[in-house]
Amino acid sequence: MVKFYKPEAKKVSPKHFSVVISDVDIKGKGIGKKDGVTWFVSGALPGEEVVVREISRKGSTGEAELISILTRSSDRQQPVCRYYEKCGGCSLQHMSASQELSCKVNGIKRLMNKVFRLDIPEPDKIEGSAKYGYRRSLRLSVQGDRREIHMGFRQEKNSRIVEIDECPVLKEGLSRLITPLRETLARLSNFKLIGHLELVSGDNGTALLVRTINLLPAGDEEIFRDFGNREHVAVYLQIRHEKGREELFQREELKALNPEILEGGRLWYNDAGVKVFFTPGDFIQINAEMNARMVAAVTDYLEPTLDDEIWDLFSGAGNFALALAGKVKHVYGVEVVRNMVYEARLNAETLGISNAEFILQDLSDDFAKTVWAKSQVNKVLLDPGRQGADRVMQHLIRKNVPRVVYVSCNPLTMIRDLKPLLDNGYIFEKWSAFNMFPNTEHVETVVLLSRAK
Repeated sequence: MVKFYKPEAKKVSPKHFSVVISDVDIKGKGIGKKDGVTWFVSGALPGEEVVVREISRKGSTGEAELISILTRSSDRQQPVCRYYEKCGGCSLQHMSASQELSCKVNGIKRLMNKVFRLDIPEPDKIEGSAKYGYRRSLRLSVQGDRREIHMGFRQEKNSRIVEIDECPVLKEGLSRLITPLRETLARLSNFKLIGHLELVSGDNGTALLVRTINLLPAGDEEIFRDFGNREHVAVYLQIRHEKGREELFQREELKALNPEILEGGRLWYNDAGVKVFFTPGDFIQINAEMNARMVAAVTDYLEPTLDDEIWDLFSGAGNFALALAGKVKHVYGVEVVRNMVYEARLNAETLGISNAEFILQDLSDDFAKTVWAKSQVNKVLLDPGRQGADRVMQHLIRKNVPRVVYVSCNPLTMIRDLKPLLDNGYIFEKWSAFNMFPNTEHVETVVLLSRAK
């Protein structure tokens, strides 16, 4: 665990050694060399001399734990969060916003140049976000026994819970609910039935999803209903089902305790002038400001026209497809999560969008002979999860799609996926970086490739 701001400097033991940090990698780890070994140190900044302890070493590279700072960088920031050392979720709070974004962009450029062996252009856009108050959703774990309840975030690299009363990266309206929610749990007759809790903020209100492992007693339902009415939060109960039990149009059992709290009874957010409705528990981008800028960039890169037919692969609830539908002839959204396909279809129907078709498909399977995969599209958008879209790439090459836009939250799998396209006649046109997750090592990237003429 990274340790900062010690009132007294630690004595250097035989297991400790000092190293001067010269750079940072894409994850924000300080890089320093000593005796022919390159060390990666979480929490260290360029220009600092630090005392570290070896964690692991393989050949000429190693990872070390920061023990103390002998020479402090003037760029070092005081972490705002009082759980910073325990939680580990926002590990880059010691960096300024500009320094954090710079290390991510430079890290991507180094990776691209190393793997592609191309002179990658500077980013078309570098979009930063407020470091605090940006997150519109969170998941809280619940543990405990008859004597006490623990509610908070699971600690990095283990299952222990870090109990919190606030979280500075959350929207203020969500952070203030943590304490009253803990008090609500203490009133339940059997909190052991609670799997975890999710809070989410839409443009028209806030909701709480209570995931349970069985039906709650009627009295406990009433306690949650009282919490929702008092705090003006729509409360939903969801019972965990066995995998595969639910059908596409039969969601997991979802019970709304006070739907009248939300105007129209459903949460929504504005997406490029289109209302995207969603249900608590659905995946949405956590940073509304960055998502809006990213949707705009993707639209710009695709250059949509009313003659275009587009695939939106890994389409979720329609974050991109619904915004594109009014600008193209037809858009096919392809997604593996049943509930997401359900939501996307319901959104299209609610919004009166008839040229957006949403398809349930596992894109890690062999999909080449499906009807949608044989459709004649001229542009493709991909927004895969961290695992990437390895299986899709060869199909795009065979399809000879003229324009491909790739949205990534994992630069390593993005580079793996794009390399076959670049090796088979595609040209790297431009790219942008979006700091969707400030204070963390993660970054969102949008890349445009075109087919060589």
